[in-house]
Amino acid sequence: LNIHVFWDGREVGSSVLPYTLEHYEFNAGKQGSHELAIVADNRFLGTEEEIFKSYYDFYGYGGIYSHVELEQIDDETITRVQVTPIDVATGTVEIAIEFPDMPKKADITIAFDDGKREKLSYTKPIRRKVPDFKVWSPSSPALHTVTISRDGYSQSATFGIRTLEWHGGVLKLNGQPIKLLGYCRHESHPDFGAATPLAVIRNDLVKIKQQGCNFIRGSHYPQREEMLDICDEIGLLVWDESMGWNNEENAFTNKEFQRRQVEQTVKMVRNSYNHPSVIIWGFLNELHSEATTARDIVAQLVEAIHTNDTSRPATFASNRTVRDVTLDLLDIISFNTYPGWYDPGMPVSGIPNVRPKLKRESKWATEGDFADKPLIISEIGAGAFLGDHSGVRWSEEYQAELIAEILKVVYGNPRFTGISFWQYCNCRTYIDGPINGRPRGFNNKGVLDEYRHPKMAWSTIRDFAQKHKLNP
Repeated sequence: LNIHVFWDGREVGSSVLPYTLEHYEFNAGKQGSHELAIVADNRFLGTEEEIFKSYYDFYGYGGIYSHVELEQIDDETITRVQVTPIDVATGTVEIAIEFPDMPKKADITIAFDDGKREKLSYTKPIRRKVPDFKVWSPSSPALHTVTISRDGYSQSATFGIRTLEWHGGVLKLNGQPIKLLGYCRHESHPDFGAATPLAVIRNDLVKIKQQGCNFIRGSHYPQREEMLDICDEIGLLVWDESMGWNNEENAFTNKEFQRRQVEQTVKMVRNSYNHPSVIIWGFLNELHSEATTARDIVAQLVEAIHTNDTSRPATFASNRTVRDVTLDLLDIISFNTYPGWYDPGMPVSGIPNVRPKLKRESKWATEGDFADKPLIISEIGAGAFLGDHSGVRWSEEYQAELIAEILKVVYGNPRFTGISFWQYCNCRTYIDGPINGRPRGFNNKGVLDEYRHPKMAWSTIRDFAQKHKLNP
C-alpha cells in the first residue's frame, strides 16, 4: 500500500502511510505543459513494517481518497501557520509560522478576521489577543481567521478559541467538565468506498449533531481535512487517530514499523492542529498492550504527540483493559469493551453482563496511578440486521436494549468521561474477518445500516441524548 508521485516522468514524492495527507515540494521547471502522474499500489506485501495489514477489520480500498492540489511556491511563501489557543477569558492565542527558508527573522504582517493589520519582525512564536473574539464550543462553534503576509504572499489559518484540561479524572472544555456521547465512524460507503463525497460526509455529521451527540472518534486512521472542517463548523468534538489495528508484538517491535508509526502520527498532529474540533489524539487501536514490549512504541508515540502539541491529550483504545501494561503512559484511559456481545459462552442474552463488567473496569481504572486520568469507553455495542425483529441476538431490538443499558450505566457513573459507540453505520470489511467472521462482509454494529437507514438503536440514543441534553 504505497503512493508514487511523478512529474514529467521524474519521481518527486512517495508515501507508505495510508490515509495520510502528504505534501511534496519539488522543482517544477519552466512554465508550460507538464505531466503529473500518481501511481497507487494497493497490494499487501505481508511485511512487518507495513502500516495497513491484511488482517485489519476494515476494508482496504485502493487509490486516492481525497483531492490533489498543485501550488506554486518560492522562498518567500509561508508554508504553515499554527495557532494555539492560550486563554479563553482574554482570547489570547500563540501563532507559529513556517517558511521554506526558515530565516532567523522575517518581516510579516498579521491580521485577524480581515481586520487591522500589524507589521512586525517574526523571530519566534508570538502571542496576541484576538479582537472581538468568541469562544468555540459545541453549542457555539465560533471560528476566527488569522492571515499572515510576507513580501506579497499570504497564508490564512482558521481556528477556534477553546482550551482543554485533563486531570482529576475529568476532561474539561473551556474550564467546564464535559461528557462525551457519540460514535466511532469509518470513512466508508458501499457506492464510494473510502472516497466518500463531501455531501455524504456532511450529511453524516449533521445527523449525528442533530441526534443530540457531541463526539466522533475517527476510526482508525487520520481524518480528512474536509471532515474536520465540517466538525469545526457545526461543533462536533473529534478524536483523531493514526492508523493501527490489533498490532502484534512482531510488528510493534519492528524498528521500521515504529518509525512509520511516529511519522504518520506527527503528520496527523501537524495537519490537523488548527482544528478546534479535535480534542484527543489517538493511535494503534487495540494494540497487544498486555505485552511489556508494547511500552516502547506507546512511549514513542505519546512523546511524539506531546513534542508537537501540548494542548491536547494522547490516548489509544485498549481492548486489553485491566491487562494493559501501558496505561500509565497515557493522558486518558480508553477501553474497547463489549459486554453483552462478546461474552464467554455467548449466552442467549448478555445484557445482564453490562453493569457488572463496566463497574469492574471503572473501579480498576480509579485505583492506583490511574485515578487522575479521565476514562472513556471508546468502543462498545452490538451487531444488528436492519429488519430483523426477532428480539434475539442480531435483531434491532437486542441492539437497542443493550445500548439502552449501556447508556444507563455509563451516564450513571461519574467516573466515565464519555462513550463512542461502535459504530455509526455498518462498514465494509472481510467476510472471513478475524473476529468470528463478518456476515455479508460488513461489520454490522452500526446503528444505521451502510446506506444510513436507521435501526431501532438510533432512536434509543437520540431520545437519551435529548432527554439529558448532552449536546444542548
